[in-house]
Amino acid sequence: MDYANEETRQKVRSCAWNTIKAYMASDEVSSQMPLGVEVGLSATISGLPVPVRGVIDLVQHDLTAVDYKSSAAKPDAGHAAFEHELQLVTYQMMIEEATGDTPPSLDLIYLVKTKTPQVIRVKIPPADNQRKQRITDLYKIACEGITTERFHPQPGMQCSWCQYRKECSEWCNK
Repeated sequence: MDYANEETRQKVRSCAWNTIKAYMASDEVSSQMPLGVEVGLSATISGLPVPVRGVIDLVQHDLTAVDYKSSAAKPDAGHAAFEHELQLVTYQMMIEEATGDTPPSLDLIYLVKTKTPQVIRVKIPPADNQRKQRITDLYKIACEGITTERFHPQPGMQCSWCQYRKECSEWCNK
């Protein structure tokens, strides 16, 4: 990564190091060995031509799916649950397909990069059938829109790291 100057690089490095130290000193570091780290799984969703695939940051010994997030500010638990519903319920569906069991929780662990770093866990209950059906419906709508070319790009900051940025920007010229 390129930095404007050495002072900026050192500030970023110090913030990252302090955040890691806060995590290592927190109660979020489990003494029990996880089932897996960076666990790649997939789930077959009825009506989709391909499986949904994902990589879960951490699967704890009890099947809890954990995704790590970094943030500059303390998260709002309700907003975090809403914002990451698609991701977390998909993780649940992948774990259920792989193991036959439902995880007891779908968790987000925020590494908050404030002056005094914080580590905040947001626990979200596993999805019931209604929540899973809503996610399934979202995948079907997205798949149908893409295959019928009714997909409309929604530019945002996520575009800066998307591998399909060029294709989306050319869509406007069609």
